[in-house]
Amino acid sequence: MDSRLLIFVTIRPPQTVVIVGAGLTGLATALFLSEQGRFDITLIDLVSDAEGYATNAHDPVPIILGRHRETLRLLRLIQPPPTSGVSSFVLEFRLASRQTVSYRPLPLPGSWQWIVGLLRFRGLTWQERWTLLSYLEQLWEGALSFPSDLDNHTADQWLASIGQSQASRRQIWNPLSRWLTGNHLECLSASVFVHQLTEIFLQQARDVSLCSLHGSIGDRFLTPLRQALERKGIIPLRYAERPFLQLGPNGIEAIRLSDGRRLQARWYITALSHRELLALLPEQLLARYAYFARLIDLKPLPEATVEFRLGLVPPCPRLVLLPDHLFHQAIITPSGSNQMTCRLSIAAPPPLEELSDDHLLQAARAELQQLYSHNLPIETSTGTVHRHEQAALSLHPGVTLRRPLQQSPLPNLLLAGPWTDTGWPANVESAIVSARRCTDIVHRQSTA
Repeated sequence: MDSRLLIFVTIRPPQTVVIVGAGLTGLATALFLSEQGRFDITLIDLVSDAEGYATNAHDPVPIILGRHRETLRLLRLIQPPPTSGVSSFVLEFRLASRQTVSYRPLPLPGSWQWIVGLLRFRGLTWQERWTLLSYLEQLWEGALSFPSDLDNHTADQWLASIGQSQASRRQIWNPLSRWLTGNHLECLSASVFVHQLTEIFLQQARDVSLCSLHGSIGDRFLTPLRQALERKGIIPLRYAERPFLQLGPNGIEAIRLSDGRRLQARWYITALSHRELLALLPEQLLARYAYFARLIDLKPLPEATVEFRLGLVPPCPRLVLLPDHLFHQAIITPSGSNQMTCRLSIAAPPPLEELSDDHLLQAARAELQQLYSHNLPIETSTGTVHRHEQAALSLHPGVTLRRPLQQSPLPNLLLAGPWTDTGWPANVESAIVSARRCTDIVHRQSTA
């Protein structure tokens, strides 16, 4: 009698996922899930929504740090390494004396890169450099630790407590804070600032490298992402009106679209601005869960940018952080053959609505003339003022507890977006990190 071994293979059907929002975060989430190969993805594009935080289609690509690992990883996934249209920068600080000093990471092993880099940095006095180095060394050896209540204090208070003078806080630390987070040093949580300094400056030398891709977020991210998804058969459903979430006993039961369609899925991921999400959530969720109610406390900060395009052979690309001036940074990059673009940005405070476009243009021209010793024809150049209502997220003391994690109290509802709790300020890297974390949650639960 023949004995035969019968092997039964159970093939699980693909899990269904609905993603609401087809900006940078939603597109990245859809692509990451599609790379897993076992998800049926529906992507809903809401025409009215804009994520903000430098992730919208017309925003220029922000400067990318070497520590922005997920951003660099996504770029490698959606397009080949660019052979042109890339600018590399050195981090420059303009002092009150109008002298410019640079911070240059050194390709040295381990902690030597930041020790030597700090000792060589002339933006701080020798005494302040030595005091800071001694403080970091004691942290490194375990003789000291960061205060447990760091999130209850401002970054300005913490810097003063470790021996940084008011002059250095004004000329170095505040411009650095505004560039990294969009927040003024006196309004920024000390824990957020310490985390950023640790992640970027106290790791590897390549983490402090700076580069920028020429073009917009739409050119460099959104269009390639859509093309990659189209090749996988994922076409966003475009709607002008927001859908309606229907609750069930075990979480979200379905999404009802404005045309009457009803979508049911195993997972629901929102990739919207927190304001749009608040409008989407049923009121009973806000009343029942502090997780959702805390979203009301998240406050975006505005920014204004003045942009000049000059028909000149571009100088070396520059990122200059400005102290106690109206503008907090100046970025000068090539923008084509014999052209350069100059962008000066001002983040709140002061109240931006009180500053007219003419005032901003005049101040920007004067700032650039000082940077280049009156060698640029800015006076005759026309400029453009761009105002952004959601340029940065207010990261005041205590706000860390209000930024939501990706997993909501509803087991099948995940939140993604630059404003969620990712360990980064609300920026492109934060948006992509949140997309990756949502993907990891879905993948982990689907294989459990």
